[in-house]
Amino acid sequence: MALALLKSGDREDGGSPKHSLGKRLRAWWEGYELRPPGSDAGGGGAGADSETDGVEGPAEDVPQWNPGRQKLVEIIWGKGFTAPGGPEAVVDLAQPFGLTAENTMLEIGSGTGGGACAVAEKIGSYVDGFDLSGELVKQALETAITKGLDSKAVVKKFDPESFELKKNFYDGCLMREVLILIEDKEALLETALAAIKPGKPIVIVEMFTTEAEPGPLAAASMAGEFGDVFPSDVAPVLAQIKESGFEIRTDVDETEEYTGKARTAWSDLANRLAGEDLDDDLAAALLRETELWDRRNEAFAAGELQMRRIVAFKKSEVA
Repeated sequence: MALALLKSGDREDGGSPKHSLGKRLRAWWEGYELRPPGSDAGGGGAGADSETDGVEGPAEDVPQWNPGRQKLVEIIWGKGFTAPGGPEAVVDLAQPFGLTAENTMLEIGSGTGGGACAVAEKIGSYVDGFDLSGELVKQALETAITKGLDSKAVVKKFDPESFELKKNFYDGCLMREVLILIEDKEALLETALAAIKPGKPIVIVEMFTTEAEPGPLAAASMAGEFGDVFPSDVAPVLAQIKESGFEIRTDVDETEEYTGKARTAWSDLANRLAGEDLDDDLAAALLRETELWDRRNEAFAAGELQMRRIVAFKKSEVA
């Protein structure tokens, strides 16, 4: 199920493009392959002949967050966001914290700052956000300044190998799609869990493999991600949370909801881009992003990857 984009110059008999970009994106979501005229219909691509054969990750010389991709993900997911969700979803995730204007929330995996700004704007609380990417942190600052929230929604770059936080300081911690990017998950979780006040929760939204050893489609998906990823099943994360003196209140599989949001966003993107020409950087980013989501979708559908939401409260007696 690969999508081959037809550039504006690829035309039949000098006429109009064979398929508009919007139609090609919609067809991709339905599982069709659309290729430029003259291409080999039996050619490879993401999900072509087998789960792993012919799978190639993004080009090594393409930065994880190059300008084309930064622009594209905000077109797909909305200003300030790099993945499915949106401001309302993040505010909903923060509800267990019981935040007020005097509280401070910790967010790890802030991306371009849309979630931090949503919490600061809708709830009025302070947000200390952190992300691995300097490029995204810079964009998060611009987002906060634009909204007049640069003193309340502050996102900084962090190094997981030297990450330190005040203990028992935060009124809640939100971690969104960041653990998969961390090799030493135990160390990051230890730091984050210790930073939460007794009686307050951590909320984790993360992509996990369904088995300790990733299946072939999950492995293919991970191989095609941008940058290094370190997949894990949920069991060791749950075990560490419990051992750190937290009570797990919620642990649910939200794969269907997550992929549904993704499907809606890509469908909307198809409508917005129908009949439009893209510059080379954005077109290249779009092709790479569709290939990435192609592999993810196959692994989700096969039950080898899942999105889970975990809510756990720190017991009051934990110091």
